[in-house]
Amino acid sequence: MHRGKLALARLLDATGVHEALLATQARLRGPHLRAVNYHDVTPARAADFERQLRFFRERYTPMGRADLVALAEGRWRSARPGIIVSFDDGLRSHAEICAPLLERYEIPGWFMVPAGFVSTPPSEQAAFAAAHRITAESPPAPDGRLALSWDEVRRLDARHVIGCHGFQHERLSAALSDAALEREIGLAKRTLEGELGHEVDVFAWIGGEERSYSASAARRIREAGFRFSFMTNHAPFRAGDSTLHLQRSNVEAHFPMSVVRLHVSGVMDLLYTPKRRRVNRLTS
Repeated sequence: MHRGKLALARLLDATGVHEALLATQARLRGPHLRAVNYHDVTPARAADFERQLRFFRERYTPMGRADLVALAEGRWRSARPGIIVSFDDGLRSHAEICAPLLERYEIPGWFMVPAGFVSTPPSEQAAFAAAHRITAESPPAPDGRLALSWDEVRRLDARHVIGCHGFQHERLSAALSDAALEREIGLAKRTLEGELGHEVDVFAWIGGEERSYSASAARRIREAGFRFSFMTNHAPFRAGDSTLHLQRSNVEAHFPMSVVRLHVSGVMDLLYTPKRRRVNRLTS
Protein backbone atom coordinates (compact mmCIF):
# COMPACT_ATOMS: atom_id res chain seq x y z
CA MET A 1 0.00 0.00 0.00
CA HIS A 2 1.25 3.49 -0.84
CA ARG A 3 2.66 5.19 2.25
CA GLY A 4 1.03 8.48 1.34
CA LYS A 5 -2.43 6.94 1.25
CA LEU A 6 -1.89 5.23 4.61
CA ALA A 7 -0.63 8.47 6.18
CA LEU A 8 -3.62 10.42 4.82
CA ALA A 9 -6.05 7.76 6.07
CA ARG A 10 -4.54 7.85 9.55
CA LEU A 11 -4.62 11.65 9.63
CA LEU A 12 -8.29 11.82 8.60
CA ASP A 13 -9.12 9.21 11.22
CA ALA A 14 -7.21 11.00 13.99
CA THR A 15 -8.78 14.38 13.22
CA GLY A 16 -12.33 13.06 12.96
CA VAL A 17 -12.65 14.05 9.30
CA HIS A 18 -13.63 10.54 8.21
CA GLU A 19 -16.43 10.45 10.76
CA ALA A 20 -17.71 13.86 9.65
CA LEU A 21 -17.61 12.92 5.96
CA LEU A 22 -19.46 9.65 6.51
CA ALA A 23 -22.15 11.41 8.55
CA THR A 24 -22.49 14.20 5.97
CA GLN A 25 -22.88 11.76 3.08
CA ALA A 26 -25.60 9.86 4.91
CA ARG A 27 -27.55 13.08 5.49
CA LEU A 28 -27.13 14.93 2.22
CA ARG A 29 -26.91 12.43 -0.62
CA GLY A 30 -30.42 11.01 -0.33
CA PRO A 31 -30.96 7.33 -1.18
CA HIS A 32 -27.67 6.00 -2.53
CA LEU A 33 -25.29 3.08 -2.28
CA ARG A 34 -21.62 2.40 -2.00
CA ALA A 35 -20.13 -0.65 -3.70
CA VAL A 36 -16.85 -2.20 -2.62
CA ASN A 37 -14.91 -5.09 -4.13
CA TYR A 38 -12.55 -7.66 -2.65
CA HIS A 39 -10.33 -10.34 -4.14
CA ASP A 40 -8.86 -13.21 -2.11
CA VAL A 41 -9.54 -13.42 1.64
CA THR A 42 -7.06 -15.78 3.24
CA PRO A 43 -7.85 -17.75 6.41
CA ALA A 44 -5.29 -15.62 8.23
CA ARG A 45 -7.26 -12.48 7.31
CA ALA A 46 -10.72 -13.79 8.21
CA ALA A 47 -10.84 -11.80 11.47
CA ASP A 48 -9.81 -8.60 9.65
CA PHE A 49 -12.48 -9.21 7.02
CA GLU A 50 -15.09 -9.78 9.73
CA ARG A 51 -14.11 -6.47 11.36
CA GLN A 52 -14.75 -4.71 8.05
CA LEU A 53 -18.12 -6.44 7.67
CA ARG A 54 -19.13 -5.21 11.13
CA PHE A 55 -18.28 -1.66 10.05
CA PHE A 56 -20.41 -2.00 6.91
CA ARG A 57 -23.30 -3.53 8.88
CA GLU A 58 -23.25 -0.70 11.42
CA ARG A 59 -23.07 2.10 8.85
CA TYR A 60 -24.98 0.83 5.82
CA THR A 61 -27.97 -1.18 4.68
CA PRO A 62 -26.78 -4.31 2.82
CA MET A 63 -28.24 -4.60 -0.68
CA GLY A 64 -29.11 -7.54 -2.88
CA ARG A 65 -30.15 -7.46 -6.51
CA ALA A 66 -33.81 -6.57 -5.81
CA ASP A 67 -32.65 -3.62 -3.68
CA LEU A 68 -30.41 -2.37 -6.48
CA VAL A 69 -33.30 -2.59 -8.95
CA ALA A 70 -35.50 -0.64 -6.53
CA LEU A 71 -32.87 2.07 -6.07
CA ALA A 72 -32.30 2.36 -9.82
CA GLU A 73 -36.06 2.81 -10.28
CA GLY A 74 -36.37 5.33 -7.44
CA ARG A 75 -38.31 3.00 -5.13
CA TRP A 76 -35.66 2.15 -2.52
CA ARG A 77 -35.88 3.82 0.88
CA SER A 78 -33.54 3.47 3.81
CA ALA A 79 -32.42 5.67 6.69
CA ARG A 80 -28.84 4.66 5.87
CA PRO A 81 -26.89 4.43 2.62
CA GLY A 82 -26.82 1.06 0.92
CA ILE A 83 -23.75 -1.15 0.58
CA ILE A 84 -22.90 -3.74 -2.05
CA VAL A 85 -20.06 -6.05 -1.02
CA SER A 86 -18.61 -7.76 -4.08
CA PHE A 87 -15.84 -10.27 -4.78
CA ASP A 88 -13.87 -10.65 -7.99
CA ASP A 89 -12.09 -13.61 -9.60
CA GLY A 90 -14.12 -16.66 -8.47
CA LEU A 91 -11.70 -17.79 -5.75
CA ARG A 92 -12.43 -20.70 -3.41
CA SER A 93 -12.04 -18.45 -0.33
CA HIS A 94 -15.24 -16.74 -1.41
CA ALA A 95 -17.21 -19.88 -0.53
CA GLU A 96 -15.05 -21.11 2.34
CA ILE A 97 -14.25 -17.85 4.19
CA CYS A 98 -16.41 -15.03 2.88
CA ALA A 99 -19.88 -16.53 2.45
CA PRO A 100 -20.22 -17.88 6.02
CA LEU A 101 -19.23 -14.49 7.47
CA LEU A 102 -21.52 -12.61 5.10
CA GLU A 103 -24.39 -14.83 6.14
CA ARG A 104 -23.59 -14.33 9.82
CA TYR A 105 -24.05 -10.58 9.32
CA GLU A 106 -26.95 -10.96 6.85
CA ILE A 107 -25.05 -9.27 4.04
CA PRO A 108 -25.66 -10.47 0.47
CA GLY A 109 -22.43 -11.07 -1.40
CA TRP A 110 -22.01 -10.22 -5.07
CA PHE A 111 -19.63 -12.80 -6.57
CA MET A 112 -18.12 -11.89 -9.94
CA VAL A 113 -17.02 -15.13 -11.58
CA PRO A 114 -14.62 -15.67 -14.51
CA ALA A 115 -16.27 -18.73 -16.05
CA GLY A 116 -13.13 -20.06 -17.72
CA PHE A 117 -11.19 -20.12 -14.44
CA VAL A 118 -13.90 -22.14 -12.69
CA SER A 119 -14.05 -24.51 -15.68
CA THR A 120 -10.28 -25.13 -15.66
CA PRO A 121 -9.16 -28.48 -14.14
CA PRO A 122 -7.81 -27.96 -10.61
CA SER A 123 -4.30 -29.10 -11.52
CA GLU A 124 -4.10 -26.36 -14.17
CA GLN A 125 -5.59 -23.49 -12.16
CA ALA A 126 -2.30 -22.15 -10.78
CA ALA A 127 -0.98 -21.78 -14.34
CA PHE A 128 -4.28 -20.20 -15.44
CA ALA A 129 -4.16 -17.70 -12.58
CA ALA A 130 -0.56 -16.75 -13.35
CA ALA A 131 -1.32 -16.31 -17.05
CA HIS A 132 -4.45 -14.22 -16.51
CA ARG A 133 -3.46 -11.93 -13.63
CA ILE A 134 -5.53 -13.61 -10.92
CA THR A 135 -3.89 -13.38 -7.51
CA ALA A 136 -4.74 -16.30 -5.23
CA GLU A 137 -3.08 -15.89 -1.83
CA SER A 138 -4.94 -18.68 -0.04
CA PRO A 139 -3.31 -22.12 -0.06
CA PRO A 140 -4.66 -24.43 -2.76
CA ALA A 141 -6.85 -27.41 -2.00
CA PRO A 142 -5.11 -30.81 -1.94
CA ASP A 143 -5.98 -31.30 -5.61
CA GLY A 144 -4.52 -27.90 -6.52
CA ARG A 145 -7.86 -26.10 -6.81
CA LEU A 146 -7.75 -22.30 -6.40
CA ALA A 147 -11.12 -21.42 -7.95
CA LEU A 148 -14.68 -21.98 -6.88
CA SER A 149 -16.21 -25.20 -8.13
CA TRP A 150 -19.42 -25.01 -10.13
CA ASP A 151 -21.24 -26.66 -7.21
CA GLU A 152 -20.00 -23.86 -4.95
CA VAL A 153 -21.09 -21.24 -7.47
CA ARG A 154 -24.57 -22.76 -7.51
CA ARG A 155 -24.71 -22.82 -3.70
CA LEU A 156 -23.66 -19.17 -3.57
CA ASP A 157 -26.29 -18.36 -6.18
CA ALA A 158 -29.02 -19.62 -3.85
CA ARG A 159 -28.34 -16.91 -1.24
CA HIS A 160 -26.22 -14.28 -2.96
CA VAL A 161 -25.72 -12.67 -6.40
CA ILE A 162 -23.57 -14.14 -9.16
CA GLY A 163 -22.16 -11.82 -11.79
CA CYS A 164 -19.99 -12.28 -14.87
CA HIS A 165 -16.30 -11.36 -14.70
CA GLY A 166 -15.21 -12.42 -18.16
CA PHE A 167 -14.21 -15.87 -19.30
CA GLN A 168 -10.41 -15.81 -19.16
CA HIS A 169 -10.18 -12.66 -17.01
CA GLU A 170 -8.89 -10.54 -19.90
CA ARG A 171 -8.77 -6.75 -19.69
CA LEU A 172 -11.36 -5.39 -22.13
CA SER A 173 -9.05 -2.90 -23.78
CA ALA A 174 -9.40 -1.38 -27.23
CA ALA A 175 -6.69 -3.80 -28.42
CA LEU A 176 -8.85 -6.87 -27.76
CA SER A 177 -10.10 -8.61 -30.91
CA ASP A 178 -13.78 -9.14 -31.73
CA ALA A 179 -13.35 -12.86 -31.07
CA ALA A 180 -11.80 -12.20 -27.67
CA LEU A 181 -14.59 -9.77 -26.77
CA GLU A 182 -17.17 -12.39 -27.71
CA ARG A 183 -15.40 -14.92 -25.49
CA GLU A 184 -15.05 -12.57 -22.51
CA ILE A 185 -18.61 -11.24 -22.67
CA GLY A 186 -20.89 -13.45 -24.75
CA LEU A 187 -19.43 -16.88 -24.02
CA ALA A 188 -18.87 -15.98 -20.37
CA LYS A 189 -22.54 -15.00 -19.98
CA ARG A 190 -23.82 -18.11 -21.73
CA THR A 191 -21.57 -20.38 -19.65
CA LEU A 192 -22.73 -18.91 -16.35
CA GLU A 193 -26.37 -19.05 -17.40
CA GLY A 194 -26.00 -22.66 -18.51
CA GLU A 195 -24.48 -23.65 -15.16
CA LEU A 196 -26.99 -21.70 -13.05
CA GLY A 197 -30.12 -22.25 -15.11
CA HIS A 198 -31.21 -18.62 -15.17
CA GLU A 199 -30.28 -15.26 -16.68
CA VAL A 200 -27.17 -13.46 -15.44
CA ASP A 201 -27.46 -9.71 -16.04
CA VAL A 202 -24.62 -8.43 -13.83
CA PHE A 203 -21.16 -7.80 -15.27
CA ALA A 204 -17.94 -6.62 -13.62
CA TRP A 205 -15.17 -5.15 -15.77
CA ILE A 206 -11.77 -6.78 -15.38
CA GLY A 207 -9.04 -4.56 -13.95
CA GLY A 208 -9.37 -0.95 -12.89
CA GLU A 209 -6.72 0.67 -15.07
CA GLU A 210 -8.04 3.23 -17.53
CA ARG A 211 -6.75 1.17 -20.47
CA SER A 212 -8.92 -1.74 -19.24
CA TYR A 213 -12.03 0.03 -20.56
CA SER A 214 -13.08 0.46 -24.20
CA ALA A 215 -16.05 1.62 -26.24
CA SER A 216 -16.16 -1.70 -28.12
CA ALA A 217 -16.45 -3.72 -24.91
CA ALA A 218 -19.11 -1.37 -23.52
CA ARG A 219 -21.16 -1.86 -26.69
CA ARG A 220 -20.84 -5.66 -26.39
CA ILE A 221 -21.92 -5.56 -22.74
CA ARG A 222 -25.06 -3.62 -23.70
CA GLU A 223 -25.81 -5.86 -26.67
CA ALA A 224 -25.37 -9.01 -24.56
CA GLY A 225 -28.26 -7.87 -22.35
CA PHE A 226 -26.45 -7.01 -19.12
CA ARG A 227 -28.53 -4.62 -17.04
CA PHE A 228 -25.81 -3.78 -14.53
CA SER A 229 -22.07 -3.39 -14.98
CA PHE A 230 -19.57 -2.53 -12.28
CA MET A 231 -16.43 -0.46 -12.71
CA THR A 232 -13.78 0.53 -10.15
CA ASN A 233 -13.65 4.33 -10.12
CA HIS A 234 -15.00 5.40 -6.69
CA ALA A 235 -18.44 7.01 -6.67
CA PRO A 236 -21.82 6.45 -5.02
CA PHE A 237 -24.80 5.32 -7.09
CA ARG A 238 -28.20 7.08 -7.00
CA ALA A 239 -31.52 6.72 -8.78
CA GLY A 240 -31.14 8.07 -12.30
CA ASP A 241 -27.46 7.15 -12.63
CA SER A 242 -26.45 4.77 -15.39
CA THR A 243 -26.74 1.17 -14.26
CA LEU A 244 -23.90 0.34 -16.66
CA HIS A 245 -21.57 2.68 -14.74
CA LEU A 246 -21.86 1.34 -11.19
CA GLN A 247 -18.63 2.38 -9.51
CA ARG A 248 -16.87 0.35 -6.84
CA SER A 249 -14.09 1.10 -4.37
CA ASN A 250 -11.44 -1.58 -3.98
CA VAL A 251 -11.09 -2.86 -0.42
CA GLU A 252 -9.00 -5.83 0.71
CA ALA A 253 -9.10 -7.76 3.96
CA HIS A 254 -5.57 -6.66 4.85
CA PHE A 255 -6.46 -2.94 4.63
CA PRO A 256 -6.39 -1.08 7.97
CA MET A 257 -9.79 0.26 8.96
CA SER A 258 -8.53 3.82 8.41
CA VAL A 259 -7.97 2.98 4.72
CA VAL A 260 -11.38 1.31 4.43
CA ARG A 261 -12.96 4.49 5.78
CA LEU A 262 -10.88 6.58 3.36
CA HIS A 263 -12.15 4.57 0.40
CA VAL A 264 -15.83 5.05 1.29
CA SER A 265 -15.67 8.56 2.78
CA GLY A 266 -15.92 10.48 -0.48
CA VAL A 267 -12.29 11.62 -0.55
CA MET A 268 -11.38 9.06 -3.22
CA ASP A 269 -14.43 10.10 -5.25
CA LEU A 270 -12.87 13.53 -5.67
CA LEU A 271 -9.44 12.16 -6.54
CA TYR A 272 -10.90 9.81 -9.17
CA THR A 273 -13.20 12.41 -10.79
CA PRO A 274 -11.07 13.07 -13.92
CA LYS A 275 -10.47 9.38 -14.64
CA ARG A 276 -14.11 8.47 -13.92
CA ARG A 277 -15.36 11.15 -16.32
CA ARG A 278 -13.04 9.96 -19.09
CA VAL A 279 -14.04 6.32 -18.63
CA ASN A 280 -17.75 7.17 -18.50
CA ARG A 281 -17.49 9.18 -21.72
CA LEU A 282 -15.59 6.39 -23.44
CA THR A 283 -18.07 3.68 -22.43
CA SER A 284 -21.36 5.59 -22.81
